[in-house]
Amino acid sequence: MELTERQDQILKAIVEQYIGTAHPIGSAALVSLGGLNVSSATIRHEMGVLEELGYVRQLHTSGGRVPTNAGYRYYVERLMERTHLAHSEASTIRHQFHQAHMELQEWLKLAATIMAHRMQNVGLITAPRSAEIRLRHLELISIQSTIALLIVVLQDGTVLQEMVTLDDALAQEDLSIMADHLTAQWRGLAVTGIEARVVELPPVEARVAGFTAQLLRRGEDQHAQIFHAGLAEMIRQPEFLGPRPGEPAGMFNDRLSQMVDFLHQGLALQRLLAGLPGPAAVQIVIGGETAGQGMQDYSFVLARYGHEGEGSGFLGVVGPTRMEYRRAVALVRYMTDLMTDLVHPY
Repeated sequence: MELTERQDQILKAIVEQYIGTAHPIGSAALVSLGGLNVSSATIRHEMGVLEELGYVRQLHTSGGRVPTNAGYRYYVERLMERTHLAHSEASTIRHQFHQAHMELQEWLKLAATIMAHRMQNVGLITAPRSAEIRLRHLELISIQSTIALLIVVLQDGTVLQEMVTLDDALAQEDLSIMADHLTAQWRGLAVTGIEARVVELPPVEARVAGFTAQLLRRGEDQHAQIFHAGLAEMIRQPEFLGPRPGEPAGMFNDRLSQMVDFLHQGLALQRLLAGLPGPAAVQIVIGGETAGQGMQDYSFVLARYGHEGEGSGFLGVVGPTRMEYRRAVALVRYMTDLMTDLVHPY
């Protein structure tokens, strides 16, 4: 619903003041800010309207207002000003990456840590993956006369393996020749391409092809590797220093365990990420809008980095809904560009 210009100003002030102080905002506090040029009584009336519309609420009968999830959503979509990361901060972050080892795992861990430290919330990033799983290399290692270990390396570097029982005994030399031949024939193929060639192969190679296809399908089913940091920083936020007024201790503990479970189980996070659009758009998910049950106290600022087809992943910041969204968006946008440059330098 559209608000009046005055209501926009009041809601913007409530959201930004609450983000900064973590204390409910009363009419007197808004008057003292200046810029509204209306009386305290008028502000109280407008705050009442905002409460009726569901954009703010009172924690106590006589207390100030705090934003609701709907209020945060209205703010980020209509009232929040776009900003960029300060040049000095961007230079510091880039310098940190230049000091790190030129290895993807190190970059991913560093990215999560930087976002966590600078937002005092959880930073997370998934390892880049191609939209379609493709073969880079395979090896066959003799274990017994008719048993071999099949090792499959995907284009994104993931390594999968499976024990294969062969109809005939083959020496390691024969297995290596077969593996090199099949690698040359299948490099860059997805699972459907390998399956289509099975009918052209002699029995022993057809058997290896069947197991290779199974491993590629397993790679498609596997969740992307997730790195996260900053849980300790997040729980130092005011929301986690103790129960809210009138909140049972058990519910407070549930709020903490929900985030821990969300980060470590991975499946819910994967579902959330799968529903996000393509590159270049920073997405803000507020209060479990698409994150599933139990996440109504948290918000996510996320974006995709990399290039689809060549390997892409997600990165972002997770924290309580009282998040500094403007700064989070600027940081995530910068980190998205930086990680894209690192993963795909040309």
